[in-house]
Amino acid sequence: MEYYSPTELNEAYALLSKYGDAAIPVAGNTFFMGHREELFDEVEAVVNIKKLGLSYIKIEDDTLKIGATTTLNELFNHEITSSGDYKIFAETVNELNINEVRNMATIGGEVCIAGEVDMPTTLLAYDANIIIGGSNGTRSVSMQDFHLGYLNTALETGEMVVEVQLPKPIENARGGFSKFERTAADLPIVNVAVRLALENDGTCKEARVSVGAATLAGVPKRSIAAEEILVNQKIDEALIEKAAVASNDVECINDFRASSELRALWVKCGVEDALKKAIAQG
Repeated sequence: MEYYSPTELNEAYALLSKYGDAAIPVAGNTFFMGHREELFDEVEAVVNIKKLGLSYIKIEDDTLKIGATTTLNELFNHEITSSGDYKIFAETVNELNINEVRNMATIGGEVCIAGEVDMPTTLLAYDANIIIGGSNGTRSVSMQDFHLGYLNTALETGEMVVEVQLPKPIENARGGFSKFERTAADLPIVNVAVRLALENDGTCKEARVSVGAATLAGVPKRSIAAEEILVNQKIDEALIEKAAVASNDVECINDFRASSELRALWVKCGVEDALKKAIAQG
C-alpha cells in the first residue's frame, strides 16, 4: 500500500485518478479505523487530504461554505456554526461525547461514510449541497442525492468531496437535533434533525424532518408525512405529537443492535424531542 500527502488539489485528483477505485482519500480516518477497517483490504493508495487547504468555515453570497477537512470540534467552536442560523452544527456535534473523535473527524468524512453517523442527518434537514472535485472539474450534488445506499455515494472514480454548502435558512428558522445510542463510543442507533421556519404568529411555513442511522436504506431519509403535518399549522404539543407519530413513514432496519420496532419508537421520540428543541429556540 502506498501513502501520499499532496499539497495541491490537482495533485490529489491525479493520484485518485491514477489508482481509481483502489485509492482512498482520508483526513481524520476515525470511521475506517474505528469501525470499518476491513474496507482497507483492497486499497492500494491512501491519499491524505489534510494539507489541501480544505479546512474553513465562511459565508459567501448568503451561502455557508465548509471545507471538507474541517473537524467536528472546529464546527462546534466556530462563531458561525455555534450560534445564529447555523448553531444546529454545534448542537449536533455536542451529542458526540468523545472529544478525541471530535478533534479528528471531519465533515467531509462524515458525508462520505453513508452510514451510522450524525452530520449527514443534519445536512439533509438543512438542504445542503455537496461539492465534488476531480480532474474534470467540480460539480454539486444535493445531500438528498449524494447517498445512494449504505456505504455508497455519488462519488465517481477519481473524485472526492471538497466542500459542503448550505443556503441561508429563511427568516425565523430554527433547528433541533436528537440522538439515541448505547454508549458514547457506539455509533448512533437513531438520530433526528429538524428545521422549522415560523411566521410571526407561530404558523409553520417550512419544515424538514430528517431521520438517520435507523433507516432501512442505511442512509438519512426525510419523513415527508411528518413535514406535511407541520406545514401551515401553528405548532403546539398536540401537533408535535401528531408529527412524531407520522414519522413512521420512515421504514426502520432490524439488526443485532435494535429491532425495527424499537427503532421506530425511538424515531418517534427523537422527532418529538428535536421539534421541542427547535421551538424552544424562539
